[in-house]
Amino acid sequence: MMGDAGPAAGVPGPASVAARLERLPFSRFHRNFLLMVAAGEWVETMMLLGNGVLLALIASVLHFSPVVASYVVPVAFFAGEFAGSITLGYLSDVFGRRTIFAFDLLVFGGGMIVAAFFTNPIPIAIFIFIAGLGVGGEFPLVDSYTSEVFPGHQRGRRMATLYTLAVIAAPIIAGLAYLFSHPKPGPFSWRILFWIIGVLALIVWLVRLALPESPRWLEIRGRRDEAGRIVDQMEQDAIRQHGLQELPPPSHTAEVQERRASWTDIWAPDLRGRTVMMLVFQFFQSGIFYGFTSLAPVFLLHKGISLVHSLGFSMLIYLGFFVGSICNIFIIDRVERKWGIVTTAILSGILGTLFVAAANVVATIVLGFLVTFTLWNFSNFLHTYQAEIFPTRVRSTAAGTTYSVSRISTSIIVAFLTAFVLPHGLLATYGVIWIFIAIVAVNISVFGPLTSRRQLETIIQ
Repeated sequence: MMGDAGPAAGVPGPASVAARLERLPFSRFHRNFLLMVAAGEWVETMMLLGNGVLLALIASVLHFSPVVASYVVPVAFFAGEFAGSITLGYLSDVFGRRTIFAFDLLVFGGGMIVAAFFTNPIPIAIFIFIAGLGVGGEFPLVDSYTSEVFPGHQRGRRMATLYTLAVIAAPIIAGLAYLFSHPKPGPFSWRILFWIIGVLALIVWLVRLALPESPRWLEIRGRRDEAGRIVDQMEQDAIRQHGLQELPPPSHTAEVQERRASWTDIWAPDLRGRTVMMLVFQFFQSGIFYGFTSLAPVFLLHKGISLVHSLGFSMLIYLGFFVGSICNIFIIDRVERKWGIVTTAILSGILGTLFVAAANVVATIVLGFLVTFTLWNFSNFLHTYQAEIFPTRVRSTAAGTTYSVSRISTSIIVAFLTAFVLPHGLLATYGVIWIFIAIVAVNISVFGPLTSRRQLETIIQ
């Protein structure tokens, strides 16, 4: 009935898991998968995109200098992400996607809760680093896991939906920061935010224990029976939900070669060029995205806007992430991924330059909103792209390794911009960001493969 019990018509051998997954319509299984994965992304995005307002709040309450506060919050957090992504990305290829999902949010939530009990910058930074370890493993794993579950023609749209749900956290964390700091920040204003994030992470961790393993990963590791049972469930769910008699036959029966994960595989001749391309891309894209996101509240302070008002305005600016991501759902599978990355990078630079040059508050907020609108389109394109250009056996290893570079470069770039460039003015800061944009645009344009609407197994050819 489902095309998987025996040979496909005219073609020897059983249908592969990939072929069976490619012909599935969106079903209840997919919906539940998206919600469970998005829940974790949502909690972690509160910290990922909220570190700018938390930086400003901690600096004000604990009387840290901007440089010290930047090391305590974004630098420590992104350093933890660096270690987590490069380590857990590889481990998820060795032990499975679900295995790593079983503890990364536990590490994140625990680190956030404990960090809030301190006032000294060193222990706060240590536990934020620990929290970052969990988040570092999450993002490349989510991208790999999600890309392996959905068919090529809807992969981008589902990934964009996931990040649309996640980015709702951005205006919420900015709004909570404003609420707990109004009319002026108190000693518990930042602590409450840390505790909220930590407790929510632990709740989602428990819920996500129900996630299944990736069928594609199971098959590549030779565990075909387990993979088959999961796909059987997905197929039966789709048939019942859509009132079908049977599913269309798989489009092909490609032989799947069993392979074990090896970190050195990403440097093999067939993948080396893509690995280098993504390392360059990830190093500099962080300067584009976080050069604005982490420093937006600081930019507003430099324009003479008070802390409380800058937090309120940041909430409005961060709404652009959500609106931009909604729009991206409708275009991500219609636009070739590599050109979406290049176009949104350049557009964010134009809008960002106008933002820092704006002379009045209304223009500043509107332009800030448009920057975040564009940046989240950029983000959705890159998250989908970084996972789909590598084969299943090393997908998470490659995504984690290349993504880790963006975490350490973010720490370096944010600290560099704050300490050395920002004192020379906002336009000087965006002048440096334009250098990053130029490098990213040339790198992806010249070396990036085409991926949109293609089955994962054909992209690596």
